Amino acid sequence: MAHHDDDFKDESGLLAIVLGLIVLVSMSALPGTIGWIQAFSG
Repeated sequence: MAHHDDDFKDESGLLAIVLGLIVLVSMSALPGTIGWIQAFSG
């Protein structure tokens, strides 16, 4: 049981890093996305 908890902790740490990178990329791409939406809608 303890071994399973250690594995879960490692996976959740990796998942947090991956989600953090996705959020950073999304935040940096957001202004460009808003610009494209404004360009196509008006």
